Amino acid sequence: MRDAVTAPSREPVSRPYLRRLVILAGVTMITAVVAVACWPATRSVGVNHVVSTQRLPLWAKATDFIDRDANLASAARSILGGANTEAAKAAAALAWTRANIRAVPGGFPVIDDHVWHIMVRGYGTDDQRADVFTTLLAYDGMPAYWMLIGEPPSSATISYARVDGLWRVFDVSNGIVFKNAGGELATPDEISGNHDLVRASATGVIADVDAYVAAFDDYTAPLAPEVLRADLQMPGRRLWHETRRLFGKQGRQWQAHASPSRGRP
Repeated sequence: MRDAVTAPSREPVSRPYLRRLVILAGVTMITAVVAVACWPATRSVGVNHVVSTQRLPLWAKATDFIDRDANLASAARSILGGANTEAAKAAAALAWTRANIRAVPGGFPVIDDHVWHIMVRGYGTDDQRADVFTTLLAYDGMPAYWMLIGEPPSSATISYARVDGLWRVFDVSNGIVFKNAGGELATPDEISGNHDLVRASATGVIADVDAYVAAFDDYTAPLAPEVLRADLQMPGRRLWHETRRLFGKQGRQWQAHASPSRGRP
């Protein structure tokens, strides 16, 4: 009878060796995480139109980003939560911004940093107040953005919010809600080339109506951005945008100055 062939036995790996391997892997991972978290990062802050760069670790910048996002989301729920329609939400955002974000008081510095910090400070320039208005709406799910039109000193900061499927026009700092002849919220196309509509909306609100209307001399309905300024304040949308940008598919981004191209309603 042939003897059975037995496979060579393998000695089990010793537990002390496995323990050291696990500890080494853990230490390596922790070291890598700490190194990334402490990686130097920068942020820009403008004071009286002079921009400086501040250095801070990446973990601090990321923490601030997430904290601001949470605060903005909470503020939008609090301010707009009682409005039942999109028009009412736009009205609530406009009223809150005008009541709580004052024009820059005389002698105060003009600080350009983050929209949440504008809300905390309680004051800002015309474009910063428009930034607050549009960001509140965007955080509530209503696309909104702002642009500058005209040339100084007759330039104006105009905000756009998508209400009931159409872009509507607002001037936050001056408290103007543009309306057409029928009393409905006006669209950019209705305002384009229609100085009478602009004049009617500004009369009784603007001291120098003629100068204000002049800012709309070359006005055309702007091409709405596919990536809103407020989108970049939201971690999820920011990550999606940066990922698409890696493949050259970032989409049409927001710009402060209106494009001469005509836009869609």
